[in-house]
Amino acid sequence: MIAFTDIERAYKTLKPVVHKTPLLSSRTFNHLTGNEVYFKAENFQRIGAFKFRGAYNKIASLTEEERKRGIIAHSSGNHAQGVALAAKLFGVKATIVMPSDSVKSKVEATRGYGAQVVFCSNSTDDRERTTDELIRKHGYVLIHPYNDEKLIAGQGTVALEIFQDMKDFDYLFIPIGGGGLISGCALAAKNLFPSVKVVGVETEGANDCYQSFRASKIIKLQSVNTIADGMRTLSVGTLNFEIIQKYVDDVLTIKDDDIFPMMKFFLERMKIIVEPTGAVAPAAMMKNILGIQGKKVCAIISGGNIDPDLLKKILLP
Repeated sequence: MIAFTDIERAYKTLKPVVHKTPLLSSRTFNHLTGNEVYFKAENFQRIGAFKFRGAYNKIASLTEEERKRGIIAHSSGNHAQGVALAAKLFGVKATIVMPSDSVKSKVEATRGYGAQVVFCSNSTDDRERTTDELIRKHGYVLIHPYNDEKLIAGQGTVALEIFQDMKDFDYLFIPIGGGGLISGCALAAKNLFPSVKVVGVETEGANDCYQSFRASKIIKLQSVNTIADGMRTLSVGTLNFEIIQKYVDDVLTIKDDDIFPMMKFFLERMKIIVEPTGAVAPAAMMKNILGIQGKKVCAIISGGNIDPDLLKKILLP
């Protein structure tokens, strides 16, 4: 298992290249929930999401020989862009395996950072199979989207920044996809302030970690169905789940129907664009599933890369 010192080292690596994203607040949101709530706005991060952190930290850890071989990743969006930009900054060749139905803007952004995009069918198995074939053929180094220690340490720097800015949070709400963000942030948070309650959030249609957390073992879903595309993983990673079991206090789920109102709130009240996955943790706080009152809470907005057609649906329902 990674240690807190790994996250501190990752922060030293990342500090010159990442944006230190702000903590935002809304009086209206506080009034509606009865709490003092802050949002860690990773939608203002490079590539528009937290994923750049882990990707850069991982590539920074590679040897010169590994970088010369080139790197590969599989992703439908934010990890693809994070790896592509990080690879560009290191001058490393990057190949990204993406589903053929990926959002056009995300494919274009990935190519815009200089990566080669290889398409596959829209299934996790085919993504991994295509990636493995390319690794065997070309010798590329895999940059896994979540189940990797260097990547987890990079994502954990989000929490490090949160507690640099404000030290007395009672709760930290974090979205869960494959588990990279929550595992890194939970480890950092509990080492800095053991009393903080770390709460993970998924959608009901992608509730693998919710089930796994309660079963105390990894549960793999047969399929997922959610508009939160960053949560379309069948199971959390093994490294991630080990950390989640040790440091996370609870895992909740929300409905997809809770996401659009939260995104619309951010647009209308706070003038920021938040993608569906990025709205999940704030939406759980808005619903106040735990019945929290009078507490200081931070919810992580994981990204803001939204399909333009989806944005139209929110603005013009």
